[in-house]
Amino acid sequence: MSNIMRVRAEQTAKKYERIVLDYFTEGGMAAAATDDESFARMVKFTLGGLRIDVKTAFRETAGYDALVAFVNKAVGRAPAPLVLFVERRIRKAACIKPVKVLKTFYGDRVRIIVVSTEMSRDELVLTHEIGADSIITKPISANALIEKIAFAIKPNNQLGVLLDRAAELIAAGDLDQAERITAKAFEIKPDSLKCHLLMGDASLKRGDYAAAEKHYLAAAKAEKLFIEPLKKLVDLCRESGESDKRLAYLSRLDTLSPLNFERKVEIGGMYLASGDTDKAKTYFEEARRVVTRVASDMVSDSLMEIARAIGDKDQDMALRFVTEAIEAKGGALGKADLWMFNDRGILLRRQGLWQQAVDNYRKALEIAPGDAGLLYNIGVAHAEGRQYDIALDHFEKALAVDPNLARQAPSVGYNIATAYHRCRNLGEARKFLNISLEIEPGYEAARRLLEHLAE
Repeated sequence: MSNIMRVRAEQTAKKYERIVLDYFTEGGMAAAATDDESFARMVKFTLGGLRIDVKTAFRETAGYDALVAFVNKAVGRAPAPLVLFVERRIRKAACIKPVKVLKTFYGDRVRIIVVSTEMSRDELVLTHEIGADSIITKPISANALIEKIAFAIKPNNQLGVLLDRAAELIAAGDLDQAERITAKAFEIKPDSLKCHLLMGDASLKRGDYAAAEKHYLAAAKAEKLFIEPLKKLVDLCRESGESDKRLAYLSRLDTLSPLNFERKVEIGGMYLASGDTDKAKTYFEEARRVVTRVASDMVSDSLMEIARAIGDKDQDMALRFVTEAIEAKGGALGKADLWMFNDRGILLRRQGLWQQAVDNYRKALEIAPGDAGLLYNIGVAHAEGRQYDIALDHFEKALAVDPNLARQAPSVGYNIATAYHRCRNLGEARKFLNISLEIEPGYEAARRLLEHLAE
């Protein structure tokens, strides 16, 4: 990149930083519904790097319902549209419904950025169709994240129009005009990733492989974590017959997006064709593991969807489907699947099968030893079996792991207080009842028990 282009790129980056900083300085807020801790940390790190008060300006939720509840409270008093990061899938649930609900009720008062790993074109189209303003493909760098937020806050309509028009002209074969329009777009955003991709597409249509590769490499350099330029390079090398380069780009893509089994098969096939059977076998085995994981996830997801559809109408049937969903995961069960054990525990407790619920949570502990939520749930199950001393023991173990556990919901502090009350430790019971009432002053069960203890 020339010095002039570098200076322009730096000026553009500073402009995006100023847009984001001004937004939050004037009272703007962002929120995220994600179970990806690394992405949440990246958002907080990026905002903190701009000296934005993250505690005031950013809310993190672990589920869609909590995000919708936050928006319901915040959107009316927010001086600007809320910026919302929405994970495409959380605990196997899709974001389609919450995104549609938020856009239907609040329209332009919310800017929704859907966050995902690699997406197919059809998924991308659907995500935009249901109301997403933008898409983030993980992983993402801090600079790219700032640009996404800036465009969500203050979309650059002129640039978008130019890029759309250039893409249409390339598809129609009017390459000269497409290149002229893309050059204008470069003036607005120097060294733009999308501009480089369009110039690469135009060069490829001309059969100028060298120029196409130059632009695709520039796009990859502009955003090292973005997969689209590398995909373009793979297609270019397939067309030009440069197998070694194609394999190198495929390997880089596999590193960025390791769950694409078709890519692993393609890499394995290339190694097999070159006579390297050991490496081919490695990639084919990795592809098999990914397929097995995806297949078990699909079966498990489907069974959980059936269980959710059944709901309270037939708890025995719902319980059977949840159990089959857990069994379908087999050896692929991990911490991300604890929600299924929690769902099964709730169904068992609703039927009064508290001991079976305890056994269920203990199986989950084998996956996540010492998990505070599971220890707490074991305590709740024992309390429902009127084994308050055992319940209290598990509550205290859970609190030792997570001292803030009681502040997650008013019912948590109330359940812990009840166990302390039954075990005649009234001081601790009052302490946890007060925590419940701090969270929700109108929590009737906690208020009544606290009044009873005062008598």
